[in-house]
Amino acid sequence: MRLPRVLFTRLPTDTRYPFAGQLPFSDSMPRPARTSLRNIETNVSLTENTGNMLIGESLGRILELDRLRSCRLNLTRLLALGWSAEHIRDEIHKHFDLVVFLMANAIREDFDLGDLADAVSALETDFMVFGIGMQDSLPPTLSTLPEGSQRLLHLFDKKALIFGVRGKETENWLHKVGLNRAKALGCPSLYVYPQNLLAVAPPSESSTATAIASGHLTNPSPRSRKLISLFRDTKSHYIMQDELLAVARACKGDERLYNDATGRVRTELCKPVLERILGSKIPFDNFWYFQNLDAWRVFCAQADFYLGDRFHGGIVAMQAGIPSIFIWNDQRARELTDFFALPNICVSDIGDAQAHDLADHLLTTQAFTEFRATYRQRLAIFERTLGEHGIRMDIDSRYSTSKKYNMRQIVPKAYQKLFRGFH
Repeated sequence: MRLPRVLFTRLPTDTRYPFAGQLPFSDSMPRPARTSLRNIETNVSLTENTGNMLIGESLGRILELDRLRSCRLNLTRLLALGWSAEHIRDEIHKHFDLVVFLMANAIREDFDLGDLADAVSALETDFMVFGIGMQDSLPPTLSTLPEGSQRLLHLFDKKALIFGVRGKETENWLHKVGLNRAKALGCPSLYVYPQNLLAVAPPSESSTATAIASGHLTNPSPRSRKLISLFRDTKSHYIMQDELLAVARACKGDERLYNDATGRVRTELCKPVLERILGSKIPFDNFWYFQNLDAWRVFCAQADFYLGDRFHGGIVAMQAGIPSIFIWNDQRARELTDFFALPNICVSDIGDAQAHDLADHLLTTQAFTEFRATYRQRLAIFERTLGEHGIRMDIDSRYSTSKKYNMRQIVPKAYQKLFRGFH
């Protein structure tokens, strides 16, 4: 049976120009190499937090699909360009067998998903949803959300083949408000390199280890000050995720600030800006900003551990095989770390600890034994859930946990009657 043609819809998964033309092969033009302020503004506007790239690439890396006839696309961008929901529906129906919605912390009071709900309402192609979650705890009623978001969640619950959410708290909340098909599957970014995640182990010598950090240094708060206090006596690199734009503006667009080829941000230009913002000395040895995930992973591989309050910054590090400690300050990060039994700590519990203290305390053999056991369970459920709909994961067979798949492959609705006898 032929492999499915899949449309992945998410915020742009790379710093590439928004799609405005033919559907297949819609990656479009590569980003500009020049690091002018205008180009930085354009690139940051497309990815915002570069952790979005990790979500956006995830299932495209690990599903068995027709790669020459699949692509990534932003449906709300098409609506903004003047496409009607019906036009989008018809074009998708012509070109694709399956739509995959890759979501993040979209269940929130300040985020109206009405435009996306319009597109999903018209959609006639099979679709799956993954990774959606709450930003913060909510009362057990849908009415706390904007009307457009309420409509979208009802559509996901009614129409999606898989309504995958990021963790148990989101699943429980959705069940309480009557959306009973929601299923906790985690963020799919954790399933891209299972061989590397399962091989992660404690650093051999934390007191002399090199660390990678990430956080919110352009947001002066106890949270950011706590992060920098952790690294006062630790050799460390800081990876920006969305702070580069604020620094570039403060540097008046000085093109020496950022090297697009290496990802290096000039410390002598960057550090004074951040120290003015925070009113504190910054301990990090070097600063980096990556617009390509492979470069980001390769860089992480040279360090000994990650410690930061950017969840996907820690997942990039684990994909590269280094252990991570996740600092959390809200439900979204706590829910994900708990779901996978990842080493984590609340900002308020850090106290006067230094980075190597947390590494000694949290990056233990026992912690990674628990993580590996939990991870294997989550991967098995994720793979089995896909398999129930005829979708296979294209991962190393040594780490595959599902041996038998439903014979029904994702096919155009016009042919689905032919496969009912195989259910």
